[in-house]
Amino acid sequence: MNIIIVVNTYILHNILLFVNTSVFYDTIVLHNKMEDEYIMSNVEYLKAAENDFEELIDFTNLVFSVYAPSNFEVELPTLYKKQNFMTGTNYIVKEDGRIVANVGAYPFDYSVCKNNLKINAVTVVAVHTRARSKGYMKKLMEMALSDMHKDSTDLSFLYGLRQRYEYFGYTPCGVRLEYTCNKHNIQHFFGEISKNIIIKEADASDTEIFDEVFKSYHSGNAYVKRPRERFTDIMATWQNKTLGIYNEDRFIGYISTSKDHSAICEFNINDKSLLGDVLGAYLEKFQRFDVNVTVFPFETELNLSLSKFADSVSVQKDGNYYVINYINVLNSFLKLKCENNKIPDGEITFHIREFGNISISVDNNYPSVAFTDKKPDVEVSKLDATQLFFSPVASYLPDISGKNDFTRCLFPIPLFVRRLDRS
Repeated sequence: MNIIIVVNTYILHNILLFVNTSVFYDTIVLHNKMEDEYIMSNVEYLKAAENDFEELIDFTNLVFSVYAPSNFEVELPTLYKKQNFMTGTNYIVKEDGRIVANVGAYPFDYSVCKNNLKINAVTVVAVHTRARSKGYMKKLMEMALSDMHKDSTDLSFLYGLRQRYEYFGYTPCGVRLEYTCNKHNIQHFFGEISKNIIIKEADASDTEIFDEVFKSYHSGNAYVKRPRERFTDIMATWQNKTLGIYNEDRFIGYISTSKDHSAICEFNINDKSLLGDVLGAYLEKFQRFDVNVTVFPFETELNLSLSKFADSVSVQKDGNYYVINYINVLNSFLKLKCENNKIPDGEITFHIREFGNISISVDNNYPSVAFTDKKPDVEVSKLDATQLFFSPVASYLPDISGKNDFTRCLFPIPLFVRRLDRS
C-alpha cells in the first residue's frame, strides 16, 4: 500500500536543519489546494560551488533588477567576477535544481591598531518572488551565522532593514561623518588654489597608480586587509573610481569617488595642508559645485581641516553590525579611540546576556577589556550593548551605569568599516 504524506515545508525545513546543518536534501510532497493535485519538489540547502557561478549571477541580477538594472560582476567585481568567485561563501537554496535564494557571506581580516579581527560581510541577500514566505532567507542566514561562530568570527556587518536583521543580531551603529564642501567654501576660505595639484583617474591597467594607492591605503592604523591581486577590483566596488593625487609629479595620496563624482568615500593625503587645493582641483576637474566627503572619527587631522570650512556636516550610524566577540572588538576599537583621545581612568563591568560579564577599564589612557567575575554595574542584551558601545547617539542617552563621567568619555567607541569593504 502506498502512503502519501502532506508536510508543511516550513516545519520540514526545521526538522532537516535539526538533523543536519551542513547540506540539506529531501523530497517534499506538496499539496496544491488550488488544483487539488500533488506536486513533487526537491529542495536543497547548499553552499554554492564553482559550477553554480553563472546561474547564481543570473539569479541575483534578476532579483535585484526589480529595483534597478543590476550587474553584480560589474558592481561587486571583487566578489562576483568569475576569477574572484570564492566557493563556499554563498549559501543557496535550490528547488528542483534551480537557485531560488541566496545569502553571500564573505570573510576578511581587519587590522585595527595591529590587532587582527576576523570579520564577515553579508551581501546579496535575495529570494525569488515565487519562493517567498518559505523561510529560505531565515535558514540561509542561520547557516551563515553558524559558520561564523565555528570560524571564530569577531564581527559581521550588512546593509538592510533594521527590524529584519535585528532578529539575527545585527543593529545600526558605528560612526561616520559626512561633510559637504562646495566651491564657495574653497574660494572664500583658501582663496586661489594651487595649480601644482594634478588628479589622475586610474583605469585597471594603471598598475603604477594602484601600487601607490595600495601602499597608501595600508599605511593607516585601521583597515580591512585588501590582497594586492584583488585590490584593483575592490577599488571598483559599486563602480567607484580611483584617483591618484600628485603635487606636480610626486604622488601624495588618493581618492575613491562614486561613479558620478558626487561622493568621496576614501580620502588619504599625506599633507593635510593641501586639502583645500586638492578639493578645489577635484571640483574643477569634474565640473562640480559640491562634493560629499566621508570621514571616520579616528581621522582626526582630516576632521579638523574639513570642520573649518565645510558647508555642513552630519554624524551618522555607519551600518548594521553584529558583534560576535565583544572582547576582541572592544579591545581593538577602544585602543583606536585612545590613540586620538584622552580618556580618564576608570572601570565599568557589564553583564551581556548570552555572552558573559566583561570589564572595561582605562589606566593612563591604556584600555583593557576582559571577562570578569566581578558583580556587574549594568545588565544589557546583546543589541543594547552594541548600541551603547558603538552608536553615535550613545553619549546622549540616559546614564544607566552610575559612572556618568567615565562612560561619557568612553562611548561611543568608533566602530566602522569602509564602504568598499562592506559591499
